[in-house]
Amino acid sequence: MKLLRLAAWAIAIAGVVDPAIALSGASRARLAIVVTQPSSPAAEAARDRLTLDLSASYDIVPQVVSDAAAAIVIGERFPDESVPDAMLVSTVSAPDAVARGVRIVTVRAPSVVPAATLIHLDVDLEASLVAGHTSDVTASIAGLETGRVSHRWTANQERWHASIDAVPVGDPPYVVQVGLQSDTASMASPIAADVAVDVRRTPLRVEFYDPRPSWATTFLRRALEADARFQVSTLSFPSRGVSAQTGGAVPPSDPRLDAFDVVILGGLDRLSAAEGGGLDRYIRVRGGTLVVVPDQRLDAGPALELVPGGLLTERLLEQPATLTVTPPAGSLLASELLVMRTVPPGVDVIARVPDADPAKALPVIVAAPRGRGRVLLSGAMDAWRFRAAERAAFDRFWQSAIAGLALAVVPPVAIGVDPPLIRPGEPGTVTVRLRPGDVTAVSAMIDGDQPVRLLPDPEAGLFRGRFVAKQTPGLSAIEVHVSAAQPLSASHRFVVSARAHRLAANAAPLALLASSHRGIDVSPDRIPELERFVRRAVVGPRARQIRHPMRSAWWMLPFALGLSAEWWLRRRRGLR
Repeated sequence: MKLLRLAAWAIAIAGVVDPAIALSGASRARLAIVVTQPSSPAAEAARDRLTLDLSASYDIVPQVVSDAAAAIVIGERFPDESVPDAMLVSTVSAPDAVARGVRIVTVRAPSVVPAATLIHLDVDLEASLVAGHTSDVTASIAGLETGRVSHRWTANQERWHASIDAVPVGDPPYVVQVGLQSDTASMASPIAADVAVDVRRTPLRVEFYDPRPSWATTFLRRALEADARFQVSTLSFPSRGVSAQTGGAVPPSDPRLDAFDVVILGGLDRLSAAEGGGLDRYIRVRGGTLVVVPDQRLDAGPALELVPGGLLTERLLEQPATLTVTPPAGSLLASELLVMRTVPPGVDVIARVPDADPAKALPVIVAAPRGRGRVLLSGAMDAWRFRAAERAAFDRFWQSAIAGLALAVVPPVAIGVDPPLIRPGEPGTVTVRLRPGDVTAVSAMIDGDQPVRLLPDPEAGLFRGRFVAKQTPGLSAIEVHVSAAQPLSASHRFVVSARAHRLAANAAPLALLASSHRGIDVSPDRIPELERFVRRAVVGPRARQIRHPMRSAWWMLPFALGLSAEWWLRRRRGLR
């Protein structure tokens, strides 16, 4: 009886005091589900199903907004509204028949490349009713053909992804003309699309962070130090409490880490939770790239939380094998491997264990998006042992891979011009993207005499402005100055040309929107796969919330039960 009375009094006292409890957890992320116009019954049905299944976990909005964590676009072609470059976008697309012939759908090229570096082009083509014919894709600079690939079409409806490495010729910025030629006159006439590529004049900054010395990162560092494109810094701990630092390297908790394009992590078993949290912030918020280079099994610890997928299995080969790589990456040998049994959606496989059956080739080196940045995991733990094989293929592989990752990192001030090749007197749009920070003013000037008014976009850190190109063909430059606690400035060169070849606007299939925004594309019958990907990739930000548990009306039930039970027991015993 006393216990029941004490419980009732405790509930009453707690209700009067009204204690507050602070909880930290993931909040509901905002998810945009957009149907492009004109819509179809299949698109509307896909939207209704996604909204029904995901509304319990996300705040669903019908259009792309600046504070949305991700978007799902449903339809056949690119939407008319602009999609932020940093947003994770997945798509639900339906087949779209096209007229007979072959066309270039899109051409992707880096905006800048380091000096003396090949220009890698990714070209997507679409063919209809041309089975048995052959198409050639060429890359030319200054009228000189510097690259060519061929493909023979085998189906009536087919898409092909072509990769071309063009050799820079002449003075930058280079105007690369991508041409399409067919083996029969009945197909579409030769088509061309131009892209402009400038030279990056600042080095690619890379930091090696080793909580414990590692052979795997030691020889990777030597490979980058031998390449003039990289500026390498190192922070390692040969013993507890003893550190070795070169080139201005900083620990993961230091905000100055944001100055580096790529961080390479070794000695994973000594990584602390605080260091792991700092690297996670560097990837998600800053948008940097982390390269994880283990030299032993990863069973637990903060480093495992940074790994794409998380589940790794050790596999030992009797003889070193040449890994099957995805072009344009070079070859790599290894015998001690960490492999992924399953590949989560959105993960790009760079190298696999060689196998006669491609479906059974397990991933060894993978890359995955994480927030604004990316994480690359190298499961080739002993590849450094074979660094002298195949004419130093180890050095070439990592030099190429790290350069590609560094060039893809968004700089503090990113400037873009649309269209990149503009005709004389034609209006254009300049886009300035800034990293989140204390910005008070942004100004832009073209060729030193044409100011551009930049207006803030709904997306945080994005500014847009309109301008008119000069009347004479040639080279123009735009300079941007940012007023902040630490003033920034950047410049961007673009080409004014009267003979700029362009692709048809809004002609790209919707699937390319997902591939360029780190998402996946599915057909309407694969909606569950898309939902699994969204739940894995889109997690709401952690927020601190104050709860008052005693304000719940349900406490009246145990309070009343306690008093009633105590009164009933007293009556049974003849007590008052």
